[in-house]
Amino acid sequence: MSRWRDAIVLQWSAVLAVLVGLPWFRPGYVLSYDMVWVPRLALDRDDLWGLGSALPRAVPSDAVAGLLGAAVDPQVVQRLVLLGALVLAGVGGARLVPTLGTAGRLAAATLAVWNPYVLERLAIGQWPMLLGYAGLLWLVGELRRDDPRPRVVVLALAGAALTPAGGVMGLVAGLLAGRRFGYLRVVVLAAVLNAPWVVTSVLRGPVDADPLGVTAFALRAEGALGHVGTALSLGGIWNGDVVPDGRGTGLSLVLTVVLWVVALGGLVVLARTDRLTLVTLAPVAVVGLVVALLGWAAPELVEDLVRRSGAVALLRDGSRYLALVAPLLVAAFAVGVDALVRVAARRRLAAVPAVVGVLLPLALLPALANGIGGRLEPVRYPASWETARELVARSQVRGDLLVLPFTAYRAPAWNDGRPVLDPAGRYFDRTTLTDDRLVVGGRTVAGEDRKAAEVRQALRSRDVPRALARLGVGLVVLDTTAPDADRAARQVRGLQRVGGTDLRVLSVPGARVRQVDDTDRVATTAAWGMWGVAVVVALAATVGAAVGAVRTRSPRPRR
Repeated sequence: MSRWRDAIVLQWSAVLAVLVGLPWFRPGYVLSYDMVWVPRLALDRDDLWGLGSALPRAVPSDAVAGLLGAAVDPQVVQRLVLLGALVLAGVGGARLVPTLGTAGRLAAATLAVWNPYVLERLAIGQWPMLLGYAGLLWLVGELRRDDPRPRVVVLALAGAALTPAGGVMGLVAGLLAGRRFGYLRVVVLAAVLNAPWVVTSVLRGPVDADPLGVTAFALRAEGALGHVGTALSLGGIWNGDVVPDGRGTGLSLVLTVVLWVVALGGLVVLARTDRLTLVTLAPVAVVGLVVALLGWAAPELVEDLVRRSGAVALLRDGSRYLALVAPLLVAAFAVGVDALVRVAARRRLAAVPAVVGVLLPLALLPALANGIGGRLEPVRYPASWETARELVARSQVRGDLLVLPFTAYRAPAWNDGRPVLDPAGRYFDRTTLTDDRLVVGGRTVAGEDRKAAEVRQALRSRDVPRALARLGVGLVVLDTTAPDADRAARQVRGLQRVGGTDLRVLSVPGARVRQVDDTDRVATTAAWGMWGVAVVVALAATVGAAVGAVRTRSPRPRR
């Protein structure tokens, strides 16, 4: 019976993922805000491994995407990552409540996939955070077992640690829920799996973060839900443009309250029948809720902490820490649905609460379907981009590449005008410099990349080519289709044109090539080596366990 239920949950999670990702079955790349996927992500770029001048925010996620893309078509990899994250989230949600009936487990899978957190992180393009969210569900579900399996814990922590914020959440969840597994083991594994970004951050030195980002990235209230209600519904991302219009309306509020009532009933049942699960999940949720609301409730405190230590900037964008709240909400809702089914079964009406419980999250957030209402449509890169890539690859000019106009985001016509982090930052085969400042609500949040700040100064100097050469910039790619392209062209007037049309490639004479310190390279290689060994061993153990399970289930031939 347990295997049958597992199969049903897996199939239902796959159905939910397909409903979300219907547009992704067409060719092209899904580009939205921070989600940038390119045909080839060069593996010899120093910034891919955290040795660039920018903070290692995309370490190790970009390297993982690049490694997978070197073996499989990156378009396929993107689909596998996005759909796989949703399926893993659904199955991970159901694993939080393994003793429930089919209806309760399906309700858990549905809410784990179909909630504002998933929608908002998907819309803003934070695919590593989605994988981290799924990893947290698996991690907490595994740690509540009497005998947590190390291979599952390692892979779950690795999924969470695809980004620095996710790695912090994985460590927090592991420490709060990992009594049976052992706190020391959690710390050691978390240290190994977070080593790529931790080591490169230490090598980079202290960070000067802009305190303005605390209020800019604080959790937003969505309609009548208010800040606390929005957080308890797993929403509240700082970028209101990615939130669908239906959030916070009267119907949404009513359905959200219904979900909370069912979850509250589930908490009561857990307190009476399964306190172990409640004690495991509740502290994780409380910490996640406090951190999520901190930027709104106590911005001055967080701003002061950021001024004292730039590392505290990891606490900005508080709503992403709601991933820690999700396990408790999912489990409580599932237990509540299961309790209602049991009560209704006495009158032979079990199907009613079962169907309503499973479909309630879908009714609450219909905008998630069909690629968030068509927002996440795949597109193809124009031919001019491939031409520019070939020109850069053939160029004998050494040095970094600078993309102009020097702004972080684009809204190109070939992406249907949808905002996206400038794809040129990852598209070419060498370390690429782009602006890391962000404009939020008309206010500019300063970046942390010192070299980007030096580039801005160089572009304002009297002799721009010489200033860029001193910074190690050997090539410039000018996007002539972008707003403010004319001013950018005037800034680099006098540079030799290599070729290109929409993307014009220019060369900078006499660039001083930046060399990575040998000690830094050795330390980074060691960190990546530990990470790789841990992940590969855990994957091998998982495959071995799966093969063993299949052999055990296969009927033996009769003699």
